[in-house]
Amino acid sequence: MNAPLSQVRIVRLHLPLGGGRTQKLEVIETEGMTLLGAMRQVRGTLPPTWLDSFPCHAGACNTCSILIGSTPGVPCNALVRDLGEDISLAPGKHSRGWDALRDDARKVHG
Repeated sequence: MNAPLSQVRIVRLHLPLGGGRTQKLEVIETEGMTLLGAMRQVRGTLPPTWLDSFPCHAGACNTCSILIGSTPGVPCNALVRDLGEDISLAPGKHSRGWDALRDDARKVHG
């Protein structure tokens, strides 16, 4: 059984929708949570524009990138505890060569 966290923290992810609009999603931070884990927690409520640009879902390859604030970062390595309570995100660029491996039916890497 997991011991409860001494303090529950709600983190807000701010995702661009286009036209200057953003979507705010709230996540309950867990111990050692990465940004990839936070995005998995809200996977069902991600904007449609994010479903195609969502990271690899595996956290193993370090080939995907998103903008965290205005800085490129890798979501599987970014710890939520280091990013504050309001985190602005934007789709980044996949490393060269990975776009050809994407499976458009599943919207993830093949």
